[in-house]
Amino acid sequence: MTMQPGDKIQKSAAGRTALAGRSVDLPGPLRTLLLLVYGDKTAAEYSQMASQLPVGRDGLARLVEMGFIEVVDAGALAPSASPSMPLARAAQPLSAPMADVSTLQATHTSDEAELQKLLYPEFVRAVSNLGLRGVLLVLKVERAMSAQELLALREKVESAIAKSKGEPARQEFSQRVNFLLSQ
Repeated sequence: MTMQPGDKIQKSAAGRTALAGRSVDLPGPLRTLLLLVYGDKTAAEYSQMASQLPVGRDGLARLVEMGFIEVVDAGALAPSASPSMPLARAAQPLSAPMADVSTLQATHTSDEAELQKLLYPEFVRAVSNLGLRGVLLVLKVERAMSAQELLALREKVESAIAKSKGEPARQEFSQRVNFLLSQ
């Protein structure tokens, strides 16, 4: 099927799979262009958008050749054109383009995220001043993905500060963390 300027185009199933699977068949510039295709514009409009990107209009043609973009069947948009096809199935390409993508559950609450944003700079500042003694702690702090993980490192950080900078520095760090926790 050839693409006409007035045809509506959308990602094909192969295109959605290539995006979801981070396919090596889809280079970065073509991936960017494919991400922009939602099925809400005509081929001419997408061609104009593509001309402003590094891949240009040739990139749009390559996506069609690769089977990652398809022309929206005019019959799929009009329920009377195909009475044997249920209406929900006919509208599926436009109404649920990501229906096959599973939803992710949140791993942290917003309060947990805010607390981590408060604690992280304090922990980084503390361990960055430890020199060679704190190299492993720096790595652990960098890998901490939540406030709970940072607080699990608190005792080790305090101990390292006490050994490196003395008890007053450890107490100062402890007081700052306690203040942040009370916010």
